[in-house]
Amino acid sequence: MPEYARVVRTLECGLHPYRTLLPRLEESPIACRIESSSMPLCRLIDDARVQIRPGEGYVWVDVKKPAIILIEGYYRAADPVDLYLDMVHELTHLRQLAEGKDLWDSSLDYVDRPTEIEGYALAVKEGIRLGLTEDDVISHLSNPWMSEADVARLRANIDRFLDGQ
Repeated sequence: MPEYARVVRTLECGLHPYRTLLPRLEESPIACRIESSSMPLCRLIDDARVQIRPGEGYVWVDVKKPAIILIEGYYRAADPVDLYLDMVHELTHLRQLAEGKDLWDSSLDYVDRPTEIEGYALAVKEGIRLGLTEDDVISHLSNPWMSEADVARLRANIDRFLDGQ
């Protein structure tokens, strides 16, 4: 893994600056795809916070804080590439939130939400650049609350998003 993709894994539970977990993200080729004209990457990273906490689960954005919530067990044990890609995905959500987008739009299925599609698309693009195979991509996209059909639909949505870029 390149240095910019190495997540610091020595932090204790608590609230941390995003930059503490991924201090060199700005060196990543995907970094320019995360920022927008209304949210420069350096400001987004400087403002972003990550709360490491005990419990069950993986990682998501708490829109009320706002902060990335990272479950300690996942933080400690996750595959390094998956954790890095998840942090890219969730930082994309923080930018979307700052732009006023609804991350939890319940009128759409999870795999059809534009915010999720963009977050996953950037992670998949970066993962493929780092050498993930299609099987690795499907594994990264899969999670306990999605069926195989959901994953296939998400993968198709990601391809459409990336084709439109």
